[in-house]
Amino acid sequence: SLAVASVFACAVFGAMCGVSLAGAATIGKFAIPEMLKAGYAKTIATGVIASAGSLALLIPPSVGLILYGLVAGESVGYLFIAGVVPGIIISLMMMTYLLILGYVKPELMPAVDLSELEAGQKDNPWVVTIPALLLVFAVLGSIYFGIATPSESAAIGCLGALAIAAYKRTLNVETLVRVISDTTKTTGMILAILSSALVFGYLLTRLRVPQDLVAWIVEQGFDQYMVLVAIFLLLIVMGMFMDVVSVILIATPLLLPIIKNFNYDPIWFGIVMAIVTEMAVITPPVGLNLFVIQGISPQTSLMTVARGSFPFFLILVLAVILFTIFPNLVLWLPFG
Repeated sequence: SLAVASVFACAVFGAMCGVSLAGAATIGKFAIPEMLKAGYAKTIATGVIASAGSLALLIPPSVGLILYGLVAGESVGYLFIAGVVPGIIISLMMMTYLLILGYVKPELMPAVDLSELEAGQKDNPWVVTIPALLLVFAVLGSIYFGIATPSESAAIGCLGALAIAAYKRTLNVETLVRVISDTTKTTGMILAILSSALVFGYLLTRLRVPQDLVAWIVEQGFDQYMVLVAIFLLLIVMGMFMDVVSVILIATPLLLPIIKNFNYDPIWFGIVMAIVTEMAVITPPVGLNLFVIQGISPQTSLMTVARGSFPFFLILVLAVILFTIFPNLVLWLPFG
Protein backbone atom coordinates (compact mmCIF):
# COMPACT_ATOMS: atom_id res chain seq x y z
CA SER A 1 0.00 0.00 0.00
CA LEU A 2 1.00 3.62 -0.41
CA ALA A 3 0.92 4.14 3.36
CA VAL A 4 3.35 1.27 3.99
CA ALA A 5 5.60 2.56 1.21
CA SER A 6 5.48 6.01 2.82
CA VAL A 7 6.69 4.61 6.16
CA PHE A 8 9.57 2.93 4.36
CA ALA A 9 10.36 6.15 2.48
CA CYS A 10 10.36 8.14 5.74
CA ALA A 11 12.72 5.62 7.33
CA VAL A 12 15.10 5.76 4.37
CA PHE A 13 14.97 9.55 4.15
CA GLY A 14 15.49 9.75 7.90
CA ALA A 15 18.76 7.90 7.36
CA MET A 16 19.79 10.73 5.03
CA CYS A 17 18.74 13.88 6.86
CA GLY A 18 18.49 12.99 10.57
CA VAL A 19 15.87 15.72 11.17
CA SER A 20 12.21 14.91 11.84
CA LEU A 21 10.73 18.12 10.42
CA ALA A 22 12.67 17.78 7.17
CA GLY A 23 11.68 14.12 6.80
CA ALA A 24 7.98 14.80 7.34
CA ALA A 25 7.98 17.83 5.04
CA THR A 26 9.96 16.23 2.21
CA ILE A 27 8.13 12.89 2.05
CA GLY A 28 4.77 14.49 2.82
CA LYS A 29 5.13 16.91 -0.08
CA PHE A 30 4.61 14.15 -2.64
CA ALA A 31 3.20 11.22 -0.61
CA ILE A 32 0.15 12.95 0.90
CA PRO A 33 -1.27 14.18 -2.45
CA GLU A 34 -0.79 10.70 -3.94
CA MET A 35 -2.57 9.01 -1.02
CA LEU A 36 -5.45 11.49 -1.14
CA LYS A 37 -5.67 11.01 -4.91
CA ALA A 38 -5.91 7.24 -4.35
CA GLY A 39 -8.86 7.74 -1.99
CA TYR A 40 -7.11 7.44 1.38
CA ALA A 41 -8.78 9.01 4.40
CA LYS A 42 -7.18 12.33 5.35
CA THR A 43 -6.43 11.05 8.84
CA ILE A 44 -4.42 8.14 7.38
CA ALA A 45 -2.59 10.13 4.70
CA THR A 46 -1.47 12.88 7.06
CA GLY A 47 -1.06 10.83 10.25
CA VAL A 48 1.26 8.33 8.57
CA ILE A 49 3.67 11.00 7.38
CA ALA A 50 3.62 13.04 10.60
CA SER A 51 4.41 9.92 12.62
CA ALA A 52 6.79 8.09 10.30
CA GLY A 53 8.66 11.33 9.65
CA SER A 54 9.65 11.29 13.31
CA LEU A 55 11.74 8.15 12.66
CA ALA A 56 14.53 10.53 11.63
CA LEU A 57 14.99 11.28 15.34
CA LEU A 58 16.00 7.67 15.95
CA ILE A 59 17.55 6.33 12.76
CA PRO A 60 21.20 7.38 12.29
CA PRO A 61 22.50 9.94 11.50
CA SER A 62 19.94 11.46 13.88
CA VAL A 63 20.77 15.03 14.87
CA GLY A 64 19.08 14.34 18.21
CA LEU A 65 21.42 11.42 18.96
CA ILE A 66 24.44 13.54 18.00
CA LEU A 67 23.40 16.27 20.44
CA TYR A 68 22.63 13.76 23.18
CA GLY A 69 26.04 12.13 22.73
CA LEU A 70 27.80 15.48 22.95
CA VAL A 71 25.90 16.64 26.04
CA ALA A 72 26.02 13.26 27.82
CA GLY A 73 29.64 12.55 26.90
CA GLU A 74 28.68 9.25 25.25
CA SER A 75 29.94 7.78 21.97
CA VAL A 76 27.88 9.06 19.04
CA GLY A 77 28.98 5.97 17.09
CA TYR A 78 27.53 3.66 19.75
CA LEU A 79 24.32 5.70 19.78
CA PHE A 80 24.02 5.43 15.99
CA ILE A 81 24.52 1.65 16.09
CA ALA A 82 22.11 1.30 19.02
CA GLY A 83 19.41 3.16 17.07
CA VAL A 84 19.41 0.74 14.13
CA VAL A 85 17.45 -2.16 15.66
CA PRO A 86 14.83 0.02 17.43
CA GLY A 87 14.38 2.01 14.22
CA ILE A 88 13.73 -1.17 12.23
CA ILE A 89 11.40 -2.58 14.89
CA ILE A 90 9.30 0.61 15.10
CA SER A 91 9.12 0.85 11.30
CA LEU A 92 7.89 -2.75 11.13
CA MET A 93 5.34 -2.09 13.89
CA MET A 94 3.96 0.88 11.93
CA MET A 95 3.84 -1.11 8.69
CA THR A 96 2.13 -4.05 10.41
CA TYR A 97 -0.53 -1.76 11.86
CA LEU A 98 -1.20 -0.26 8.42
CA LEU A 99 -1.44 -3.68 6.77
CA ILE A 100 -3.94 -4.84 9.41
CA LEU A 101 -5.92 -1.60 9.11
CA GLY A 102 -6.00 -1.92 5.32
CA TYR A 103 -7.34 -5.47 5.65
CA VAL A 104 -9.96 -4.64 8.31
CA LYS A 105 -11.07 -1.27 6.88
CA PRO A 106 -10.15 -1.21 3.18
CA GLU A 107 -12.33 1.87 2.64
CA LEU A 108 -9.75 3.93 4.56
CA MET A 109 -6.84 2.69 2.43
CA PRO A 110 -8.05 1.69 -1.06
CA ALA A 111 -5.79 -0.54 -3.14
CA VAL A 112 -3.82 1.26 -5.85
CA ASP A 113 -5.02 0.55 -9.39
CA LEU A 114 -1.91 -0.72 -11.17
CA SER A 115 -3.59 -0.26 -14.55
CA GLU A 116 -3.06 3.48 -14.15
CA LEU A 117 0.71 3.07 -14.21
CA GLU A 118 2.57 3.92 -17.35
CA ALA A 119 3.47 0.88 -19.43
CA GLY A 120 7.21 1.37 -18.95
CA GLN A 121 6.85 1.60 -15.18
CA LYS A 122 4.53 -1.40 -15.05
CA ASP A 123 6.70 -3.72 -17.13
CA ASN A 124 10.14 -2.53 -16.02
CA PRO A 125 9.91 -1.25 -12.43
CA TRP A 126 13.69 -1.47 -11.97
CA VAL A 127 14.15 1.20 -14.62
CA VAL A 128 12.41 3.59 -12.24
CA THR A 129 13.75 2.29 -8.91
CA ILE A 130 17.44 1.63 -9.64
CA PRO A 131 18.42 5.32 -10.10
CA ALA A 132 16.56 6.22 -6.90
CA LEU A 133 18.24 3.37 -4.98
CA LEU A 134 21.66 4.42 -6.28
CA LEU A 135 20.98 7.95 -5.09
CA VAL A 136 20.01 6.69 -1.62
CA PHE A 137 23.12 4.52 -1.38
CA ALA A 138 25.30 7.43 -2.53
CA VAL A 139 23.92 9.71 0.17
CA LEU A 140 23.99 7.11 2.97
CA GLY A 141 27.34 5.68 1.91
CA SER A 142 28.99 9.09 1.90
CA ILE A 143 27.90 9.52 5.53
CA TYR A 144 28.61 6.07 6.93
CA PHE A 145 32.01 5.69 5.23
CA GLY A 146 33.12 9.10 6.45
CA ILE A 147 33.34 10.62 2.97
CA ALA A 148 31.00 13.51 3.77
CA THR A 149 29.15 15.12 6.66
CA PRO A 150 25.31 14.97 6.69
CA SER A 151 25.15 18.51 5.27
CA GLU A 152 27.64 17.65 2.51
CA SER A 153 25.75 14.45 1.73
CA ALA A 154 22.62 16.55 1.20
CA ALA A 155 24.51 18.44 -1.51
CA ILE A 156 25.55 15.09 -3.01
CA GLY A 157 21.88 14.10 -3.05
CA CYS A 158 20.91 17.32 -4.85
CA LEU A 159 23.61 16.88 -7.48
CA GLY A 160 22.67 13.22 -7.93
CA ALA A 161 18.99 14.07 -8.37
CA LEU A 162 19.86 16.73 -10.95
CA ALA A 163 22.08 14.23 -12.79
CA ILE A 164 19.28 11.63 -12.89
CA ALA A 165 16.77 14.23 -14.10
CA ALA A 166 19.19 15.36 -16.82
CA TYR A 167 19.80 11.74 -17.89
CA LYS A 168 16.05 11.13 -18.15
CA ARG A 169 15.65 14.42 -20.04
CA THR A 170 13.09 15.71 -17.54
CA LEU A 171 15.24 18.63 -16.38
CA ASN A 172 14.31 22.04 -17.73
CA VAL A 173 14.21 25.62 -16.52
CA GLU A 174 10.51 25.47 -15.62
CA THR A 175 10.97 22.34 -13.48
CA LEU A 176 14.08 23.74 -11.80
CA VAL A 177 12.33 27.01 -10.91
CA ARG A 178 9.34 25.13 -9.49
CA VAL A 179 11.57 22.84 -7.39
CA ILE A 180 13.55 25.79 -6.01
CA SER A 181 10.32 27.66 -5.24
CA ASP A 182 8.74 24.67 -3.44
CA THR A 183 11.95 24.02 -1.49
CA THR A 184 12.16 27.66 -0.41
CA LYS A 185 8.55 27.67 0.79
CA THR A 186 8.96 24.42 2.73
CA THR A 187 12.27 25.49 4.28
CA GLY A 188 10.85 28.87 5.26
CA MET A 189 7.85 27.21 6.91
CA ILE A 190 10.10 24.84 8.90
CA LEU A 191 12.41 27.66 10.01
CA ALA A 192 9.43 29.77 11.13
CA ILE A 193 8.06 26.90 13.25
CA LEU A 194 11.49 26.04 14.64
CA SER A 195 12.40 29.63 15.52
CA SER A 196 9.10 30.09 17.37
CA ALA A 197 9.73 26.87 19.30
CA LEU A 198 13.24 28.03 20.22
CA VAL A 199 11.91 31.32 21.61
CA PHE A 200 9.25 29.51 23.62
CA GLY A 201 11.82 27.01 24.90
CA TYR A 202 14.05 29.88 26.00
CA LEU A 203 11.18 31.43 27.96
CA LEU A 204 10.42 28.11 29.69
CA THR A 205 14.08 27.75 30.63
CA ARG A 206 14.25 31.28 32.02
CA LEU A 207 11.18 30.48 34.13
CA ARG A 208 12.97 27.31 35.35
CA VAL A 209 10.01 25.11 34.44
CA PRO A 210 12.10 22.03 33.42
CA GLN A 211 14.35 22.34 36.48
CA ASP A 212 11.37 22.59 38.83
CA LEU A 213 9.76 19.52 37.26
CA VAL A 214 12.95 17.48 37.69
CA ALA A 215 13.22 18.61 41.32
CA TRP A 216 9.63 17.49 41.89
CA ILE A 217 10.39 14.03 40.42
CA VAL A 218 13.37 13.61 42.75
CA GLU A 219 11.37 14.71 45.80
CA GLN A 220 8.65 12.09 45.25
CA GLY A 221 10.94 9.16 46.10
CA PHE A 222 9.69 6.98 43.22
CA ASP A 223 11.07 3.50 42.51
CA GLN A 224 13.11 2.93 39.34
CA TYR A 225 10.12 2.26 37.08
CA MET A 226 8.02 5.13 38.38
CA VAL A 227 11.03 7.40 37.87
CA LEU A 228 11.13 6.34 34.21
CA VAL A 229 7.40 6.98 33.81
CA ALA A 230 7.79 10.44 35.36
CA ILE A 231 10.80 11.22 33.15
CA PHE A 232 8.99 10.08 29.99
CA LEU A 233 5.95 12.20 30.86
CA LEU A 234 8.24 15.17 31.51
CA LEU A 235 9.92 14.74 28.11
CA ILE A 236 6.56 14.49 26.34
CA VAL A 237 5.30 17.66 28.03
CA MET A 238 8.54 19.49 27.18
CA GLY A 239 8.39 18.25 23.59
CA MET A 240 4.80 19.45 23.22
CA PHE A 241 5.97 23.03 23.68
CA MET A 242 9.64 22.99 22.66
CA ASP A 243 11.67 21.81 19.69
CA VAL A 244 13.67 18.58 19.92
CA VAL A 245 17.02 20.37 20.09
CA SER A 246 15.93 22.42 23.10
CA VAL A 247 14.47 19.38 24.87
CA ILE A 248 17.70 17.41 24.48
CA LEU A 249 20.01 20.27 25.42
CA ILE A 250 17.96 21.20 28.49
CA ALA A 251 16.76 17.79 29.72
CA THR A 252 19.88 15.65 29.22
CA PRO A 253 22.14 17.29 31.84
CA LEU A 254 19.20 17.42 34.27
CA LEU A 255 18.04 13.82 33.83
CA LEU A 256 21.29 11.94 33.25
CA PRO A 257 22.39 11.95 36.93
CA ILE A 258 19.00 10.50 37.89
CA ILE A 259 19.29 7.82 35.19
CA LYS A 260 22.79 6.84 36.30
CA ASN A 261 21.72 6.80 39.95
CA PHE A 262 19.19 4.08 39.09
CA ASN A 263 21.82 2.14 37.09
CA TYR A 264 20.24 2.63 33.67
CA ASP A 265 22.64 2.56 30.72
CA PRO A 266 23.15 6.07 29.23
CA ILE A 267 23.24 4.66 25.67
CA TRP A 268 19.92 2.89 26.27
CA PHE A 269 18.43 6.07 27.73
CA GLY A 270 19.57 8.10 24.72
CA ILE A 271 17.67 5.80 22.36
CA VAL A 272 14.54 5.68 24.51
CA MET A 273 14.72 9.46 24.91
CA ALA A 274 14.74 9.76 21.11
CA ILE A 275 11.61 7.58 20.90
CA VAL A 276 9.83 9.66 23.54
CA THR A 277 10.68 12.86 21.68
CA GLU A 278 9.18 11.18 18.59
CA MET A 279 5.97 10.92 20.59
CA ALA A 280 6.22 14.57 21.58
CA VAL A 281 6.47 15.93 18.02
CA ILE A 282 3.09 14.34 17.15
CA THR A 283 1.35 15.43 20.38
CA PRO A 284 -0.94 18.51 20.41
CA PRO A 285 -1.12 21.37 21.11
CA VAL A 286 2.34 22.19 19.73
CA GLY A 287 3.54 18.95 18.14
CA LEU A 288 5.87 20.38 15.50
CA ASN A 289 5.34 17.59 12.95
CA LEU A 290 1.59 18.20 13.11
CA PHE A 291 2.11 21.83 12.09
CA VAL A 292 4.52 20.87 9.31
CA ILE A 293 2.03 18.41 7.80
CA GLN A 294 -0.84 20.87 8.19
CA GLY A 295 1.35 23.47 6.49
CA ILE A 296 2.02 21.33 3.40
CA SER A 297 -1.60 20.09 3.35
CA PRO A 298 -3.55 23.26 4.18
CA GLN A 299 -6.89 21.70 3.25
CA THR A 300 -6.50 19.42 6.29
CA SER A 301 -7.14 20.67 9.82
CA LEU A 302 -4.57 20.29 12.59
CA MET A 303 -6.92 18.06 14.61
CA THR A 304 -7.33 15.74 11.61
CA VAL A 305 -3.56 15.27 11.49
CA ALA A 306 -3.51 14.74 15.28
CA ARG A 307 -6.26 12.09 15.11
CA GLY A 308 -4.40 10.29 12.35
CA SER A 309 -1.20 10.33 14.40
CA PHE A 310 -2.75 8.96 17.60
CA PRO A 311 -2.53 5.23 16.69
CA PHE A 312 1.17 5.73 15.91
CA PHE A 313 1.59 7.49 19.26
CA LEU A 314 0.30 4.30 20.89
CA ILE A 315 2.75 2.25 18.79
CA LEU A 316 5.60 4.38 20.12
CA VAL A 317 4.31 3.86 23.68
CA LEU A 318 4.41 0.09 23.08
CA ALA A 319 7.94 0.45 21.70
CA VAL A 320 9.10 2.30 24.82
CA ILE A 321 7.58 -0.41 27.03
CA LEU A 322 9.22 -3.12 24.88
CA PHE A 323 12.69 -1.55 25.04
CA THR A 324 12.33 -0.90 28.77
CA ILE A 325 11.44 -4.53 29.51
CA PHE A 326 14.05 -5.84 27.05
CA PRO A 327 16.89 -3.27 27.04
CA ASN A 328 19.18 -5.71 25.22
CA LEU A 329 17.15 -5.05 22.06
CA VAL A 330 18.85 -1.65 22.13
CA LEU A 331 22.24 -2.62 23.53
CA TRP A 332 23.12 -5.94 21.89
CA LEU A 333 24.21 -4.45 18.55
CA PRO A 334 26.66 -1.80 19.88
CA PHE A 335 28.00 -3.99 22.68
CA GLY A 336 27.50 -7.45 21.15
